[in-house]
Amino acid sequence: MSDIARTADVCVVGAGVSGLFAADHLRKSGLTVDVFEAQSHVGGRVKDTTCQDNVTVELGANWFSEQQPLIKSQIERFGIETKQTHNDGEHLIWWNDQRSAFKGILPSLGPIVNSDIIQGMARFERIMGKLQNQEPWDELFVEYDHMSFGQWIDKTLFTTSGKQFFRMVSEMVFGVESHMVSFLYVLYYSNRSVSLSSLISVDKGHQALRFTHGPRQLCDHLATSVGLENILLNTPVRAIKVADDMVTVDAGHVSGRYRSILCAMPPPAVKQVIFSPPRDTARERLLQALPMGRVIKVQAIYDKPYWLELGLSGQVMSNHFPLSYTIDNSPSDLQSGVLAAFVGTSHAKAFMADGVDRERLVADAIGNMFGNQFPKPQQVLIEDWAQNEWIGGSYGAYFPPGVMSRMGHVLREQEPPIYWCGAEYAQTHPCQIEGALESGLRAAKQITEALLAWDRNVAQL
Repeated sequence: MSDIARTADVCVVGAGVSGLFAADHLRKSGLTVDVFEAQSHVGGRVKDTTCQDNVTVELGANWFSEQQPLIKSQIERFGIETKQTHNDGEHLIWWNDQRSAFKGILPSLGPIVNSDIIQGMARFERIMGKLQNQEPWDELFVEYDHMSFGQWIDKTLFTTSGKQFFRMVSEMVFGVESHMVSFLYVLYYSNRSVSLSSLISVDKGHQALRFTHGPRQLCDHLATSVGLENILLNTPVRAIKVADDMVTVDAGHVSGRYRSILCAMPPPAVKQVIFSPPRDTARERLLQALPMGRVIKVQAIYDKPYWLELGLSGQVMSNHFPLSYTIDNSPSDLQSGVLAAFVGTSHAKAFMADGVDRERLVADAIGNMFGNQFPKPQQVLIEDWAQNEWIGGSYGAYFPPGVMSRMGHVLREQEPPIYWCGAEYAQTHPCQIEGALESGLRAAKQITEALLAWDRNVAQL
């Protein structure tokens, strides 16, 4: 029996970026809102922490680009301070036990390999362009859904290192090994994020800009706008019942009754909710078919950014265990140095195995990347989102081969009075902060239109 009974126009389940932005819009539209959040904090896949010297580092979502208008509008609205990601100096690549420096997007792997990568990128971008202004589940694109990204790589690239480069891109950008993800999904994701080149770029790309004090600021501002009294933390929704044009929510010690409900949860969290009447819908089948990606994020903290003294940017690509990529994530005042690093899907299980000294592995890997005389980090922070029961992985859910062409259209559909939003549902910049904002705003507008139309009809009776 619930101790607390609540009521409002709309219940939002999930206080991540998408749910908070939706709730904010609903409130501004004159509707009352309750937000249920399973975790002890708002933000969802946004998670900042403070390390030594009071430096904020991001263990979840981190960067954004100039091509993302919703983020920029909220930054201006709340007066949030941002900064450019450091990109000056040479980048490094640690590949097959060889270290070399380069500038630009593509590493220096020799003329033959680089030519192979360039022709592969050109072919990818040409195919990707076919999706412009088209939905990916159009029958024109079915053939791309019947192959994995890895199969396309093997068919298109001719050199071993060229294939390894694209496989690394799959893990670092899409959070999944290339043979596990649909080529069509990779094309769609890239097309809706401007291009694959933009996704792997710092200069004018998706890693160009950062929140000076972490993206959690955005979530906190949105939560304040929604009203902290309307957000119930540590309150996971266990059951959702639809009857008599109303929605009843059961969250253990709290229950609620609403006109509409917006599910703003990652697929693993949705699977933990009991729906009544039982659902055997296309959406249920789709959610069951979407695994979560897995990229482990590492923050290595130094007393200063030593790489800058060496004329380096801090960006390193590697095909060695366990780190595949590093990027400068230092504070603006450079009073300490921070390297953000990533463990890809193929290395994640071994890296997180019991008994593994992960901090030593990180220190040794960075030493190999920059040179053995490079100092060890003073602190190492590690975040594996796959161990979070409410999130289940990162960066988000992905489409295995054969799923998007059959069931992808469900992402565009709503089931009033149940609505859906989240980074996976985004029409632009999927599985990114911008996509979460876009999806939340779109769903909130749909709910607002439906409820206000209902009110007008009732008033005319």
